[in-house]
Amino acid sequence: MRIITYVSALLLSSNLAWGGDTLLQEHSYNYSFDNVNVGTNPNSGSVVTIFDSLNINDVNLSISGWSDVRRVDEHDNWDFKRVVGAEVQKVYDKGWAVRNPLEAEGAHQTIDNSTGQYPDYDFILLSFSEEVQLDSLNFGWANFGNGSQEVSVAAITDTGFNKLTSENSTWSSIISDAVSSSFSIERLSYDRGVSNLNFSSTAKYWLVGAYNTVFGTTSSGSTLNDAFKIAGLGFSNTTETKTNTEVSEPGALALMGLGLGLVLYRRKRRV
Repeated sequence: MRIITYVSALLLSSNLAWGGDTLLQEHSYNYSFDNVNVGTNPNSGSVVTIFDSLNINDVNLSISGWSDVRRVDEHDNWDFKRVVGAEVQKVYDKGWAVRNPLEAEGAHQTIDNSTGQYPDYDFILLSFSEEVQLDSLNFGWANFGNGSQEVSVAAITDTGFNKLTSENSTWSSIISDAVSSSFSIERLSYDRGVSNLNFSSTAKYWLVGAYNTVFGTTSSGSTLNDAFKIAGLGFSNTTETKTNTEVSEPGALALMGLGLGLVLYRRKRRV
């Protein structure tokens, strides 16, 4: 038994090596919207007045509005499918909304999925300066008086972003290679709400908008009654730190040998 212990310890101490490890650290943040960069560039915008230009630990954010309110071709017949840019508006202390080109300038703006007989889908694009995981959404107002409320979310790629900003694509085309889903909005006090998301993917571009089954379905969702204003969000990101770490795979093997020696020794005593 003494010989086994001595040899194992010798192997452990004589096979040390230095290797490069990557230390991943996850950070979680919350934005409470007051004013925000407006546009698709997270590093610049027309309004920059909150939390050091919406920069938290070197992560910048901007927002822009989008809605499918234009014809793809002459066969659309008022049920328009082509996504074009829309105006984002801050509505008092309730949060951010979208006014699409079919809505009156002075109307009570929301992010919604109907302008009358046919559904159209308003979305806000969240453009981050690096890839993040979107974790939660806060709503300063949601239309709970008109039934359950749902939100659709997608982590879009650079390809999807280019399709979106071309203003010549449909929602199904824009998110064709995206990770997307739809979520219920939990009602809080009054008309405020929250959605806790379950994404494991990260992306620089996140679409958030009125419930659209193209993005995914929920058990109680309706595509004609959803309307809300986004007041805040939570996201997380990871940073990589390179470290020099002492590693020893042979040493680990030696420890396994030591354990095996003890097992064999005990078995021998029992015979």
